[in-house]
Amino acid sequence: MAFITKFSLDRNRLTVVFIAAVIIIGLNQFFSFPRQEDPPIVIREVVVTAFFPGMKPAEMEELVTSNIEAELRTLPELADIWSDSKHGVAIIHAETIDEVDDLDLVWQRVRNRMSDLRPHLPQGTIGPFVNDEFGLTAVATIALWSEGFSLAEMREAAIDLRDRLYELPGIRQVELHGVHPERIFLKFSSSSLAQFGISAEQITNTLVTQNIVLPAGRVSSSDLDVVVVPSGNFRSLEDIEDVEFNIPDTQQTIRLKDVMSVERGHADPPRELAYFKGQRSIVLSVSITPGVNSVEFGDLLTTKLKQLESQLPVGYVLEFATFQPDLVENAVNGGLNNVYQTIGIVLVVVMLFLGVRTGLIVGSFVPLTMLLGLILMRFFGIELERVSIASSIIALGMLVDNGIVIAEDIRNRLERGQERKLACIETGQTLALPLLTSSLTTILAFLPMLLMDGQTGDYAFSLPMVVILLLLSSWFLSMYVTPSMCYWFMKTDVKPATDDSLETDQDDTAEDEPEEAGRFFAVYRRLLEVMLRKRLIVSAAAIAAIFCGFFIASLLVREFFGPSTDRNQFLVYIDLPAGNRIESTDETVKKLTRWLLDKSVNPEVSESVAYVGSGGPRFFLVLSPVQPNPHLAFLVVSTEKAEQVPVVMERLRTHFIKEVPEAEGRVKQMWLGAAEPGLVELRLVGQNPEYLFEKGTQLVDGLRSIRGIIDVHNDWENKVLYAQIVVDQVRARRAQVTSQEIALWLESYMDGREITQFREGDLAIPILARSLEENRTGLGDLWNARITSRLTGNSIPITQIADIEIVSDFYRISRRNQER
Repeated sequence: MAFITKFSLDRNRLTVVFIAAVIIIGLNQFFSFPRQEDPPIVIREVVVTAFFPGMKPAEMEELVTSNIEAELRTLPELADIWSDSKHGVAIIHAETIDEVDDLDLVWQRVRNRMSDLRPHLPQGTIGPFVNDEFGLTAVATIALWSEGFSLAEMREAAIDLRDRLYELPGIRQVELHGVHPERIFLKFSSSSLAQFGISAEQITNTLVTQNIVLPAGRVSSSDLDVVVVPSGNFRSLEDIEDVEFNIPDTQQTIRLKDVMSVERGHADPPRELAYFKGQRSIVLSVSITPGVNSVEFGDLLTTKLKQLESQLPVGYVLEFATFQPDLVENAVNGGLNNVYQTIGIVLVVVMLFLGVRTGLIVGSFVPLTMLLGLILMRFFGIELERVSIASSIIALGMLVDNGIVIAEDIRNRLERGQERKLACIETGQTLALPLLTSSLTTILAFLPMLLMDGQTGDYAFSLPMVVILLLLSSWFLSMYVTPSMCYWFMKTDVKPATDDSLETDQDDTAEDEPEEAGRFFAVYRRLLEVMLRKRLIVSAAAIAAIFCGFFIASLLVREFFGPSTDRNQFLVYIDLPAGNRIESTDETVKKLTRWLLDKSVNPEVSESVAYVGSGGPRFFLVLSPVQPNPHLAFLVVSTEKAEQVPVVMERLRTHFIKEVPEAEGRVKQMWLGAAEPGLVELRLVGQNPEYLFEKGTQLVDGLRSIRGIIDVHNDWENKVLYAQIVVDQVRARRAQVTSQEIALWLESYMDGREITQFREGDLAIPILARSLEENRTGLGDLWNARITSRLTGNSIPITQIADIEIVSDFYRISRRNQER
């Protein structure tokens, strides 16, 4: 392998060009290098969702979930499938095997299978829908809140901001969270409708047939085509109120507002809510395309937001709820500072023991190796993040050895009077294979980490890879650049050769050492002599040190990565009992937020962002968002300093126990690595859901009694109440009412049934028919509900045609790989 050294000396101009190219390209790469806080992890997960309003969890599991799971199981690329079947909704997650590289192809196959399955699902199923961007991570979340503006006006402002943010280069997706959509409610009283003999179907048909936007052809006039547009589209609430209906069996008509009140409001109940610093907000989550420098993008985003905020009406406020670029910059800069310090220490030590000139030759070798390593890292898709930077620090202590060995050997040869070029070539010839063997030995020690699969392997990939790239770069540069540097710049005094005895040579060794290190070598020599004379004691001490090391190692906490990050944030999960309304969850979150932001109690807390009814966006790569549920909430709490996080977390846990008995609060610190540290998952598998639920409850109770356990969560949660309407078909036929009419009428009576839409600007606001609030305030009102017959127009008490039974049943049924 001496040809590498010979080539560098014979083609010295190419060597100079190579060195200059490495410096220029490396520095350019360094300043534009993609920066992230943590290594990228491939989220190999897709989510399939299907809906069937009104279907119970057990029926969703049997009729919808199982069919989707069976279809997904036919794809060999999918390794793990798990699902939740809830009231009216099925959510199925699927994860690919680690060997899959082309995820887009797999996701397209999933879409194709779901499209083929759709006709075979029960009639009335909505979906299934495929979400292959489940792993998309928000680089920033932006809270929009205001003083004096309505939620509808905030929504319009948020949509405009979303459109303007797409102007930024490198942006991939902007999503809105916490939007409370508008609705138009047609509130009715069953007695009023019965008084005029008007049925719900009559109202629905009249509104739908009038509120249309349909083409009506063209009229040719000379050389022009005139498009004919018929009127009928609702343009205001007054248009809806003035819709006329024929009163059955009469020639009279009546307007809608005479039998119903028309009101514009917001969805009741809301699906999700968001708060920032206790203020009702809309949160915009911003995701970027892979490979974009998040720190540079953060600067662009900050500038853009200042510009957009200045264009908003007075009263609107834009603030970052979470901002990854700052955290990335702190993490990367902290790591780079360690690299700079390590390089400085290496240079000082090398110059101290090798002399200034030789030290500078070896010292220049270190940053050159780092720059070449950066170029290779970019080629292999490795970014600047905490693991790749840490591995650079690890490699620094090893890569410098190659340069030192080559420079020292060349200097020794020059001191013996060997010709300069020949000394460089023979050094390369002599040491190329030993140094390569030494480097490969170290590389093989890191190789097992490179062979790890899954998310842990993704997270740790840059650690062994950077060490390998830097060590190989170090070996190559020690063969190619260091001999040339020594040839050009090294100066030594030739020492006369002696023919003395071995003993004389040994005595003169100390005298031949560099003057700068003479005293050190004298002390080192005496120490070696003492150790050689006391070899039994030294051997015993070495063996004792080994055993002590093993003993101490057995006492250390074992973790692949640290338990937490240096973020000044922590996570709060709020779980109310399943079946609670989102309004109850909202009250709990507002109460908790007020306590968190109370400076007299929590002076360390700077801000918080809360998502009620959902988990918000994925702002942290390994964080899996909470599934939407009205009884769940999720908070991200920020403190002034990272070291304050454990104190506030412990205080919050105590507060949950004492002051928030209605909810289960899980407080978690953010972590490093793909898996959450300290988390144990136990899975009970069985066919009988009742028995499985009973044993799961017993297991939860037993786990809570174990000392040291902080949180225990059962994913089936508690059972909830269902009101079953058991229709007596004989009585229903006598009353000339069908089961379909009963279901539609009850939907209108309780939650409201969508009839048509009111189109305004870029909005399509659903128009819902719903009974008056005083008729649906409690469970007892269900027995007072009245059904209006479509055929006769008569109002019939529901208890006349059906029995009402209150039963307890599962809130959700979870399955994994087609087993409960």
